[in-house]
Amino acid sequence: MMLRLKYMRTAMLLAFTVLLSLTGFSQENEPKREYRKLSILGGIQCQNFALPFHDMESNFKHLGLFVGSEISYNQKGTLVQQATLGGYLNREIGNGFYVSTQFVYRQRILKNLHSELKAGLNYLRVFHPTQAYEYDNGTWKEVIGGKSQLGFPLDIGFTYSFNTSFAELSPYISYQILPEFFYNKTLPLNIYTSYMIGLRVKLLKK
Repeated sequence: MMLRLKYMRTAMLLAFTVLLSLTGFSQENEPKREYRKLSILGGIQCQNFALPFHDMESNFKHLGLFVGSEISYNQKGTLVQQATLGGYLNREIGNGFYVSTQFVYRQRILKNLHSELKAGLNYLRVFHPTQAYEYDNGTWKEVIGGKSQLGFPLDIGFTYSFNTSFAELSPYISYQILPEFFYNKTLPLNIYTSYMIGLRVKLLKK
């Protein structure tokens, strides 16, 4: 199992490195490009039920997918609003799907490399991994479906941007800390963590 996790982690890092190396589409000596305001994005999520920066290898056991879009508040693209829809598989604590929106602050580090800080609001629906019961009026009753939770995701990450003939491509990776409320009376607060590995596409105007 540990060997498989190491191979999976290595493959993901290699894929991200390959995306970063696609700089043959140089931005130097190119005319100024005009892009659409709305970008699309998608990627892989590696999710875990754990405290931040603990048991980080277990994130690679629980994979998911997400898609979304973002729109910039300013011309430089440093202030952005992002919306995503995603889901993940977790046989230990239950599968889940979510809708979230985050405010993004993006700061340039080098010419094409940026840091990102995201914070926002999240709705999560978690399904029970096995039959679940709830104690009500002196008897145990089976609970059907799952639980809805309200969360506040916080992401820290990096993105690298380069131009192609049709779009600006920006592979990125971030680490997300997600406190979620209202699971049940015994456990009102859950904390999830995720690696978010994705690609953002900003198409050129025709």
